[in-house]
Amino acid sequence: MSYTYKLILLIFLFVFFIVPVSCLANNFTGMWWDESKPGTGVFLGFTEGSNGVCGSWYLYDERGAPQWLTFIGTVENNKLQATLYSFTGPAFGQPWDNTQVRGEAVGNIDLDFSNSDFIAMNYEVQRQTGSLHLTRFSSKSCAGSLWWDISKQGQGIAHFHFPGPSGQELPSLVWYVYDSNGNSIWYTATSNSDTSTYDVWKFSGPPLGENWDPELVKSEKVGTINVDFEQAFIQDMGKPVDSINIDMRFSVDGINGNLSLRPFVCPVAVPER
Repeated sequence: MSYTYKLILLIFLFVFFIVPVSCLANNFTGMWWDESKPGTGVFLGFTEGSNGVCGSWYLYDERGAPQWLTFIGTVENNKLQATLYSFTGPAFGQPWDNTQVRGEAVGNIDLDFSNSDFIAMNYEVQRQTGSLHLTRFSSKSCAGSLWWDISKQGQGIAHFHFPGPSGQELPSLVWYVYDSNGNSIWYTATSNSDTSTYDVWKFSGPPLGENWDPELVKSEKVGTINVDFEQAFIQDMGKPVDSINIDMRFSVDGINGNLSLRPFVCPVAVPER
């Protein structure tokens, strides 16, 4: 198996070395955003018991189309420096083929976790540089918020909550997948209550490298997602433990399908060197 193919494991798949420092997971796992730049955000997932972190940044490309980038690494001295990866994959609605998933390095990201209330983020993407002042978007995020379909590697679901009109936090999903041309795309799925049906939204926004204009952030409803939760058991260190699996059925842009989602368990695999 080639390095390029195994690089797909960097999407919601990561492996870290446990380091002798205090764990940041409880403080920083979950969804973060820059309030001055609504319509974009970063989801962080930490390895339990260590400062290993994987992340997905949802943003907009040079055309203003939704794009996601991923990164992995280990926090040292409250800082993370990592490579940003962009991916292409099977066209939406076509039979899934793991071998079509390809990743390439497109930039770098620096995160500073020195303050528990915000994360200072600097980035370089395709020669475009910038910074974000990230604050917590959702207070209801924890380890286990990442999900994937083992048979359809190269995509995933992040689960979080968003503030509702009455102050309650409502369930939401971000789905990282590929559009009809095989380019990375993300959808946001929101529910008005703790139900199994979510409305799916597609976003567009300010092109990468241009001044941020929140008026350019647009959304349209493109479908629905239905999820069923079921109790299951998984193997963790050779022992069965309780788990929750998700049967996800979607109808998006006229395409119907389903995913059999399982919790992301780390570590999963090591890319070839």
